[in-house]
Amino acid sequence: MSYPVTNIRLLITHREADESTIILAEGLANLPDFQVYMTREGITSAVVERGVTYLPSPPITGKVNLSVCRLLRRYMRLYHLTHTYSPGSSGLSNALLATLFSSMKNIAYRGTGARIRRTDPTYYLGILNPRVHHIVCEAEHVAAYLRSFFSPSKLTVATKPFSLPWADEALRSPIELPELQGKSLRLVMVANNRGRPFKGLHTLLEAMLLLQDDRIGLTLVGDYDQQEQLFVQTSPIASNILFLGERPEAMRYMAASDVYVLPSWRDASPRVVREAMSLSLPTIVSDIPGSRDLILPGETGLLVPARDPEALAKAILWMLEHPEERRAMGHLGRERIERDFSPERYIEIFADLFRSLAI
Repeated sequence: MSYPVTNIRLLITHREADESTIILAEGLANLPDFQVYMTREGITSAVVERGVTYLPSPPITGKVNLSVCRLLRRYMRLYHLTHTYSPGSSGLSNALLATLFSSMKNIAYRGTGARIRRTDPTYYLGILNPRVHHIVCEAEHVAAYLRSFFSPSKLTVATKPFSLPWADEALRSPIELPELQGKSLRLVMVANNRGRPFKGLHTLLEAMLLLQDDRIGLTLVGDYDQQEQLFVQTSPIASNILFLGERPEAMRYMAASDVYVLPSWRDASPRVVREAMSLSLPTIVSDIPGSRDLILPGETGLLVPARDPEALAKAILWMLEHPEERRAMGHLGRERIERDFSPERYIEIFADLFRSLAI
């Protein structure tokens, strides 16, 4: 859709911008009708990097931070801002206060389907504030939940992108583990599991125990609770499972694997699934909102019921017994990342949104 030529002056408020936010800011800054500003801690004067003007800011914490509000209001006047985009709840609430009695368009981000309570007044400082003009949702299930609060026209789904060159670097230097040499199927799971049973690690370990197949190896990257390791050490599958702990180059371990497994029973839109797909890994993920939205069941991976070790074991066995099919799934997964989760498409969604709100 085309919109009248406008001059959009966008401020992104963020305590600590992630890669997706930086990709978005730099991509929009390269468009002729956008000027992009972003708050940043730790600098004392404005600095321009890759077309984005970074503005000094104290930490944006708390729903109401008067020093942040005053600073954002000063930036609004100094740079003649037209839009704010707040990926974080603190940034949103402070931007809403700073732009009171102005014509600024405030855009929020919602990455979770967690419950919103109309009876809780703090929500009216942020997502339920009538001055939130639009909400960008990380996944379709988030938008589906928010439709009970907002008109569909106020919601846009934009799942965070993944850039294939990040994966290509890992593919050039995979980390092979000698303990898994000779395994016919090398599984990998990357997750911070400590104190987070909903990540489903125990379900995966139970599935491995049901299989008790020495042809299958599992690499676990990330922290974990001690009882999980003890559970494995006292079982017949101890030699088939590697607890690596936290590692800085997780994608290089994934690149040396055959299948990625994420057995969570609660997740938003896990980036690690996109990382796996970009590495041409087929995936086995739980059939839950968020995770299931990323894959094409039967084409790029398999869906299994959450908290069901028997079903997970069957899916793992299918991957073992169908090597050609699983490799084809992996190739299709990478194509899906390039087609549906590219940075270019992500930037285009936001550019069209901001232009539509400028009318």
